[in-house]
Amino acid sequence: MRRLFIGLLLIASVSPGRALAGAWLQPEGTAYLRLSGGVLSTESRFDQNGDSVPFDAAGGGFRDTGYNDLAFTLYGELGVHEDWTVLADITWKSVEADQPSALFTTTGLADVGLGIKRALWRGSRSVASVGGYLVIPSGYDPAEYPALGSDVAEGGLRLQAGTATARFWGNLEGNLRIRSGAFRDQIGGALTGGLTLTRTLGFRAEARGSVPVGSAAGGSDSVRFDPSQVDPSQLDLAATVSYRVGGGIAVETEVRRTILGENTLEGTRFSFALATSPAVRFWRPREATP
Repeated sequence: MRRLFIGLLLIASVSPGRALAGAWLQPEGTAYLRLSGGVLSTESRFDQNGDSVPFDAAGGGFRDTGYNDLAFTLYGELGVHEDWTVLADITWKSVEADQPSALFTTTGLADVGLGIKRALWRGSRSVASVGGYLVIPSGYDPAEYPALGSDVAEGGLRLQAGTATARFWGNLEGNLRIRSGAFRDQIGGALTGGLTLTRTLGFRAEARGSVPVGSAAGGSDSVRFDPSQVDPSQLDLAATVSYRVGGGIAVETEVRRTILGENTLEGTRFSFALATSPAVRFWRPREATP
C-alpha cells in the first residue's frame, strides 16, 4: 500500500495553483470538491513536556514501535445562498502500531464532519466569514488500538479573513474546538498564502497550530500512547504545489511537518489530492424579482 501511494505521489509531483476555499464562500449552486490521500509514518512523538521521544508507551514498553497512518478524505463545499455555504467531509483510515513482537492494525470509517459558513463582509479584493462545524464519530470501537478517533462529539467556531490579487492570495483563520467527554477544548489558528506562478501552476504555504485549554488532559498519561486518545498541541508547517490539468480539475501534492508539539506525533505527512478548480455548478440561482 505504501509503494502504491508513493507511486501516485511521484506522478503528481510533476504537476501543482490554488484550490483552497478558505474565507471565500461558494456561489449559489456551485460546489468545491477535494479528494485527498495522505500517509504518515513515524517512530517518534512529542511527549507532555514537548520533548521528542520514541513512539513507545509513556514510561515503559516497546521503544522501537512505528506508527503508520493512511487516510483518504472527501471534502466538499456547496453554496446554498449567496451568503451561506455548507461543508462536509468524511475520512477512511488505516492506522497501525508496528511493535517488535506484534502488529496492531485498525481500519475503517473515521469521524464525519459537517459545517456551515456565513459571509460577514465582501470587498473588491478581501472577504471575511464565520462558520460553525460539528464532528461526529462514525460508530467505530474506541477501545481498538490504535484508535480511529476519540469517539466523542465535537463542535467549533471558525473565523476567517482572506485577500487576493491576480497572482497572490492569503487567508487568516482563528478557531475554537469544543470537545466532549474527558478531553480538553482547543484554540488554534492558521496563516495560509498562495502564489500563482503560471496559468496552470501554483504554490501555497501554511502554518497551522493549536493548544488545549481548560482542565487537565484526558488520557495523556496512558501507559500505551495512542494519538487519538490524548489532548494534543502542535505547530505544523506545510507546502503544496498544484497543477490545473484541465476540465476544472487540479492535481495537488502536499508535504506537512509537525515541528513543535505536546502529546502528538512527530513526523511528515505526504498527501496527494484531486480538486475542482474552478468549482462545479449544480444549479443556477433564481433571478431576483423586480
